[in-house]
Amino acid sequence: MIRRVMATPLPQLERIGLPKVIATLTEDLEVAEKFFHVLPVLIINIVIVVFGIAYMAYLSLELLAVVLVFFVIGFLTIACLLWFTKKDRVAIRETTDVMMSHYQRVVLGAKELALNDFRKYFFSRKIFSISNNIRIRSRRVFNLLAVVEQWAQLLLFALLGAIIFLIGNYLSLSMEVIAGYVITLLFLLEPIEVIISGSDELIDAKVAFNKIDSLHLSKVDGWDQLELPKKPSNINSSGAKLELECVEYAYTLETDDKTEVFHIGPISTQFTPGEVTLIIGGNGSGKSTLLKTLCGLYPLDAGRIYLNDELIEAEGIETFRNHFSIIAADFCLFEEVLDANGKLCDDHVIQIFIERLNLSAVVTSTGGLLSRVDLSHGQRKRLALLHIYCENRTILLFDEWAADQDPIFKEIFYKEILPAMKKRGKTIIVVSHDERYFDCADKILKLDEGQLMELDHYQQKK
Repeated sequence: MIRRVMATPLPQLERIGLPKVIATLTEDLEVAEKFFHVLPVLIINIVIVVFGIAYMAYLSLELLAVVLVFFVIGFLTIACLLWFTKKDRVAIRETTDVMMSHYQRVVLGAKELALNDFRKYFFSRKIFSISNNIRIRSRRVFNLLAVVEQWAQLLLFALLGAIIFLIGNYLSLSMEVIAGYVITLLFLLEPIEVIISGSDELIDAKVAFNKIDSLHLSKVDGWDQLELPKKPSNINSSGAKLELECVEYAYTLETDDKTEVFHIGPISTQFTPGEVTLIIGGNGSGKSTLLKTLCGLYPLDAGRIYLNDELIEAEGIETFRNHFSIIAADFCLFEEVLDANGKLCDDHVIQIFIERLNLSAVVTSTGGLLSRVDLSHGQRKRLALLHIYCENRTILLFDEWAADQDPIFKEIFYKEILPAMKKRGKTIIVVSHDERYFDCADKILKLDEGQLMELDHYQQKK
């Protein structure tokens, strides 16, 4: 499942949402796993019941007909009772996704909740209302399951009583046949209970499998064959020219009362090695979307992308992505620091960069692993910059990297770090609102409601 999540395109993961993915990786997998434990036991007990029925047929076909009538009545009633629980089971599972998002807010919003008792009250009331709904539905399911268990036993003992006191005499059966039926039915009591409880767990597993399928995650082969990938032969640390030709991408924004489509493009521009390009524009103008589109994280709806004058085809998109390093607004920081060949970096090299980033007092490196990543947002962005240094990719993308930095490090970023990367021939694209440093760019592109324009020098200065 983890391999499937990692193989799923980013737009699909963003539509699913983190709470649903986490709920599936925890709740659904745990329930689905039981299916593979229950199924063999269920099959064994079904075989036992089948052979028990065959033995009763050997003893008396007439009495077996009576037994099968009881079995059919039991099967139909129990199936109906279990079917009545399915709606509640599905609702409980769907509500789990909502609860998972609230669990996140309990932790991520701890500061806001602690400072506002009214917000804490309304938020707590919402959670308690949802959990109470789950409790009511769960109680209803458990009550029906209790009825199923007792009803099955009642039918079986009613059958035993009927055989001993009524049917045996009516059919003029010998005591050996009656005793054989009674002993066989008592022997089948436990296998039948296992089948009933197993059927209950199979329904839960069916709900879990349906939920997993509803996410539409990508399929993968060879999930257990993890090998260190080789560096593609056409990737090097020198610069690369990136050209966009009539590129377009659109996504849907859904709210409770309406659906809107946000569209960027058509965009035609190019990014040259050894140049710094700034992308500016208002909030919601599509700057982050453009970054994810040009590096292949979002699939194109129209247009073409060229790398060093070579057209990027859909089948080569994964290799294409390996030319990029990105620090996005919602970046994730990993402990492992990898070099350009995918190996753990030397601690000496890492420590040099840590000192240059003024983080030596809070972070160290052992065996290519950072000692901690739970720092302030600005410090974490500096550590992300360390990853970019060590990865040594061709094209570097920064989504408002300096927004969380103090004035000193903003100055260092624009006046020292970017020129150093530019000198190494990197293709550098920076989303920025820092007008003070617009003169550090070789080219400025402005994005407005998904449309891109290049500013001339007069406009840049203005």
